[in-house]
Amino acid sequence: MSTARPPGRRPGSADVTRQQILEAARHTFGKVGFDRATIRTIARRAAVDPALVHHHFGTKASLFAAAHELPDPEAMLEPIFTGPPEEMGERLTRFYLSLVAIPGSPAVSLIRAAATNEEAARMLREFIEQGFLTTAERHLDATQPRRRLALCGSHLIGLVFARTILEVPELAEPGIDELVAIVGPTIQRYLTEELRSEERRVGKECRSRWSPYH
Repeated sequence: MSTARPPGRRPGSADVTRQQILEAARHTFGKVGFDRATIRTIARRAAVDPALVHHHFGTKASLFAAAHELPDPEAMLEPIFTGPPEEMGERLTRFYLSLVAIPGSPAVSLIRAAATNEEAARMLREFIEQGFLTTAERHLDATQPRRRLALCGSHLIGLVFARTILEVPELAEPGIDELVAIVGPTIQRYLTEELRSEERRVGKECRSRWSPYH
C-alpha cells in the first residue's frame, strides 16, 4: 500500500519545516552546485512539496542566500541602486563590508571554502553570475553593467579576503568607515564613469570617421 505524502503543507511547525528546507538546500547546493540544483530536488530531500519551498523562499537565488545566511539579491540591491547616484559606490562598499568583513560571518566561511575547494568556488561563482549579476544589471543604468559589477565584486572580495582571511594588518586594522572612505570612490568609478575600453572604442571610431583616406 502506498504511503506517499499528499501534496500541500507539511504537518508541524513552520519553523521546523523552514529549517529542514534550509538543511536540504545546503546539502544539495554543496553537492551539485547552484546551477544544477533545483527546487524540486531540494523539496524532495526535505520531504515537502515544491510549492512550499517557493512559499517560504521564492526563487532559487533567494533560497541559496538564506541557506548561506546571505542577503536576498533583490532586497539587497534595490536600495543600493535606487538612492542618490553619486553615493552608490559608498552604499555598495559599506553594505558589503558590513556583511562579510566581520570575522565569523557565514559569508566569510563561504569565501574561505571557495578559495580552497573547487566545488565551493563553482557554487559561489554560479550564484554571483545568476543571482547577483543578473539581478543587479536590471538596476544599474549604465553601459556594460555586468562588467562594471564584476569589477566591483572582484575588488571587494579581494579586499575582504586580505582583511579577514589573510589578515593583512594594513587592511585588518582600519574600521569599516575608513575603508569605505578609501574604497568607495573606486567602486563609484566602476559603476558610473566611462570604462577605458569604451573610451578607446569611441576614439577609434572618431579617428576612422575623420580619416583622410575615407
